[in-house]
Amino acid sequence: MTPPPTAGSGRVLDASALESAATGKHVYVRALIAMALQSGTVTLLIPVTAYVQALAVIPQDLRWQLMLLTTSPGVEIDLLDDREKAHEIADLGGDDATLAHVAWCGLSRRWPVVSDRMFDLRTLTPALEVEPLP
Repeated sequence: MTPPPTAGSGRVLDASALESAATGKHVYVRALIAMALQSGTVTLLIPVTAYVQALAVIPQDLRWQLMLLTTSPGVEIDLLDDREKAHEIADLGGDDATLAHVAWCGLSRRWPVVSDRMFDLRTLTPALEVEPLP
């Protein structure tokens, strides 16, 4: 697994973190996002599969918040843009492709994943650093 070129540090946001950011369920995520955007030194990585999953569960009138986030400086979207990456994600195992994509992003960048699914992520790959939602 060859990590893409990145500068600095970052966090990977999974679907639960994105949902929390849009709905205000966990103030922690909103504070983390605000700090990252203000500092300009922390990159937020959003796997496209997590973005789609979050859009599917949040109310329509809150979707604008995620669309605004994804167009902010310091926020990157990880696309499934090649077959090799897709195979690496599938090889992580499990039957949850979104969770595997999130785990792959965390492993490839060596960044923590912000999630309320720490147990599930660590089941896929115990080496993954997870920043659990309160």
